[in-house]
Amino acid sequence: MDQQTADRLITGYLTKLYGFALSKTQNIAKAEELAAAITLEAYDALLHRENICNPDGYIYQVARHVYARYIAGKSKNARCGFDGQFADPTDFTVDLEQLQIQRLLRREIAYLSNIQRQIVIAYYYDRLKVKQIAAQTGLSEGTVKWHLHDAKNSLRKGLDQMRTMGNLGIQPITFCDMGDSGNAGDKGDTRDFLARRPTQNIAYAAYHAPKTIHEIAQELGVSPLFVEDEVQVLEEYGFMDKQPGGKYLTNIYITEPTKELDEQMHHLLCHYADILCERYVPRVIETLDRLDPAGFYIPGNDRNLLLWSVIPYSIGYRLHVDKGVSAAAFSVKRPDGGDYIAFACLQSGYRTDFDQDKYNICGDMTRAGKYPWHSWQINTYYDNRPGDWRENLYSDYDALYEFYTGRLPEADANLDKYRRLYEKGYLTETKQVNLIVIQDDNTGWAGNNAFTKKLPGADDELQQLSDQLDQKVYTLQKDHYPAHMQPLTRIQCSNMLTSNGIRARVLEQLVQTGVLQLPSQTQQPGLTTLLFSDVLPK
Repeated sequence: MDQQTADRLITGYLTKLYGFALSKTQNIAKAEELAAAITLEAYDALLHRENICNPDGYIYQVARHVYARYIAGKSKNARCGFDGQFADPTDFTVDLEQLQIQRLLRREIAYLSNIQRQIVIAYYYDRLKVKQIAAQTGLSEGTVKWHLHDAKNSLRKGLDQMRTMGNLGIQPITFCDMGDSGNAGDKGDTRDFLARRPTQNIAYAAYHAPKTIHEIAQELGVSPLFVEDEVQVLEEYGFMDKQPGGKYLTNIYITEPTKELDEQMHHLLCHYADILCERYVPRVIETLDRLDPAGFYIPGNDRNLLLWSVIPYSIGYRLHVDKGVSAAAFSVKRPDGGDYIAFACLQSGYRTDFDQDKYNICGDMTRAGKYPWHSWQINTYYDNRPGDWRENLYSDYDALYEFYTGRLPEADANLDKYRRLYEKGYLTETKQVNLIVIQDDNTGWAGNNAFTKKLPGADDELQQLSDQLDQKVYTLQKDHYPAHMQPLTRIQCSNMLTSNGIRARVLEQLVQTGVLQLPSQTQQPGLTTLLFSDVLPK
């Protein structure tokens, strides 16, 4: 019989064999010994026999045979069981039986709490006395004795049951997209803490309902020893919250996509993006036409580049409506200085009727440095900027400012700054600044400066459309998140008219209708970027 079939058969008989052994011995410890012996011999027999027509009868015969040998051995006082008898050195089955029991025992020790595991190992393996263990752990001798007693009961119960593996042990998940909604700390953000797939599965195991470390371990089919340290770090940095009863609940906003939901959302956002292209974008363009061009630096005087940056910028900041809700209360202050809501998305194995990569946006990224400038940038499908927010460095804008204000001479000391500006594409080969610069008083950050206030805001009609879209999105999304994430879900579905998904689809439609021209390869690095500065490049 092949191993896979034998594994399946013997697994189905484990409980029955233990029941048989218990009925014969009337003793839990002896039943465990007998059941282990029967299981080993039955499994070996299955591997070496073909065409077993009646597995029930065959395994029962093996059980009776092993039981007969067991009784004979006990009566002759020839074997070493758990009653302190001596083993027959010629009977190799004794070693196999005891190895199996030892393996199961080690497994169950791993499922004990940390303190009970320490005490059991110290007492039974290191042979320490109760008094020594008490001194070592800082517990009273009575407490140590209680833990030993409780641990033995837990071990006995554990040996009586068959440990099963949860869904994540059979089909582990993978996060395909991880990020944050605020400021990352010294250790990075969500993708840094959850870079390893096992850590992702630990976090996901306790997402829909609180679980103990043992329950998480069981779900993953691993020893709790491998879970404890990971959970400790995740709790320390706010990715998991400790609950009553020693349980943990994941505090990460995890999206679980479905093909139906993705396609419904896509068509809904496309519809509202089309409305913005018709009713709002022309107002932005008209406003730009009225502004004094002397207040702008545009690479190559290509007005198309100005539209590429200002249109998504204006949608993001000027259509935002104060709806009396804020996600700030959900932001976690982390030990490394981070302050953000953690996000993740499960990897999906299906194909949608649209190209999802075209609608992924990283932003809004705002920066400020030691000079009078502020920057805004989003990364889209249409630029060729590598990396994410980590590559959007304030030092790049400082160096660029130094360049166009004449503070960056071509000297060896500045080679790294020049190299970086050329690599980023912020300077062209002809030493031209390669992004939009707007002269501004710099009294406010990007999104709250004089230029922004000149752009058209949301009129009554757009505010009504905004509320309408929010409700439709929430109706689609709400049932896809667990109860403890419902309040955040409601907020995440607010101001969807200014969302990255809308802006990406607006850009796509403007390209399709010819309002925007695709940028050249040289123009791409400075796309969808605005630098607000007290002076302009020449």
